[in-house]
Amino acid sequence: MAEANLIKEGFLCPICHKDLRSPNNLIAHFQDLHSEEQDILKSIKDLYGKAKKKILKLDEQDLEVFKNEITLEKYYLEISEPQEPGQIRSHTDYFKAVRRERLDHRTTETNKFIIRLDRLLRFYGSDRKQQEQELVAWLDGSTVTRCPSCASSFNITRRQHHCRLCGSIMCNACSYFLPYETAQAIVAPVHNVDVNNREQVQGKEPDSLRICNHCLDMLESRRRVQLEQMRQPIICQLYNHLQNLKSQTQSSVDLYLKMYNSLTSGETTFQLQDTQSLRASIAKKAESIDILSKKIASLPVDEETPKVELLQNSIRRGTSHYIKDYLLTLPAPPSVQELERIKRERSLRNTEEENQLAVKTNIKRVTVTTGWSPAAVSNENTETEDPLIEQMNIVRNYIDQARKAQRFEEVASLQENLKMLKETYKQQQLTRDS
Repeated sequence: MAEANLIKEGFLCPICHKDLRSPNNLIAHFQDLHSEEQDILKSIKDLYGKAKKKILKLDEQDLEVFKNEITLEKYYLEISEPQEPGQIRSHTDYFKAVRRERLDHRTTETNKFIIRLDRLLRFYGSDRKQQEQELVAWLDGSTVTRCPSCASSFNITRRQHHCRLCGSIMCNACSYFLPYETAQAIVAPVHNVDVNNREQVQGKEPDSLRICNHCLDMLESRRRVQLEQMRQPIICQLYNHLQNLKSQTQSSVDLYLKMYNSLTSGETTFQLQDTQSLRASIAKKAESIDILSKKIASLPVDEETPKVELLQNSIRRGTSHYIKDYLLTLPAPPSVQELERIKRERSLRNTEEENQLAVKTNIKRVTVTTGWSPAAVSNENTETEDPLIEQMNIVRNYIDQARKAQRFEEVASLQENLKMLKETYKQQQLTRDS
């Protein structure tokens, strides 16, 4: 029994189990004695494989035919007849009705809270708690033993509190304190007031209103809607700024053309220096407009709104055409030599001198329709013996102020007044000498 279970080791022949002692002897022994047996095993395996193919009818030809049929079915599927639509039932009206009912209820509740909040903000003084109870009916806490929010029992350390907007009962841990600043922003929204999150609201503040979680959700939803309505995308803000610059530039262009036509016609209403200064100001505004339009065109574009890029490029192209066709084509002011020639030609054409106009010596402070007026001049530096000289000094000061403010129409009006004062002063001196 022990010999039958004996385990042999070494270079054993797999067929006769003889130990050949070395690998070379094992190879030679197998090739000499068992080569025919190996061929018999191989032939038996071949016969078994052919029998298996015959039984399963899966020879190579059948496999090729099967593959071809699958390929043809892939590209030549039979077209089935279109099916008739089945039973259809629209739930859109029911959905809209349910949604409308819930939205109406939520809107009504929110508006009621806003009205109450507006009134609560007007309560001051020692009787404030009594006024709050008269505005909102507080629930009777005698039958409420647990907090509805956290289910904690009320006791000496955990007291009952009431929401100032709905009158419900809660504990201090479930209370939220709405600051007065946030409440005022909700009642009368202001652009520069941010919404306080719950972490900021939950801590009690000296000027705050105790509210419950439900009321806080309603107020925060309304505040988010308000901010969404007031918040403008960056492209809208930049475009509004661009339009304001264009409006300012338009008024400057109109005034420049008026001054240019006055100078080229030989009039002395405007000064060449003022015209050149205004043209330089228009050039600076045109540069600012160009920079702003480039900034709009370079804004990042969201993949969900691809048409925004078309809008940005359209704004850029329109601004470029505006600058090239409207601002850069403004005529240059005449030179000093050209201006002198124009004045001489005008003086030759006007052979008749204009009649001297009566000048009012009391010149009042200049106030124009545009809202600009010069600052008052101190009488300490302008007091002289001759009132006409004092008036001329005041008008000269007004001219300097108007020129610094680039109010060139007022400069022209004041220069006419100064000219008339000089004529009056000259006539007065001639009268005294005679």
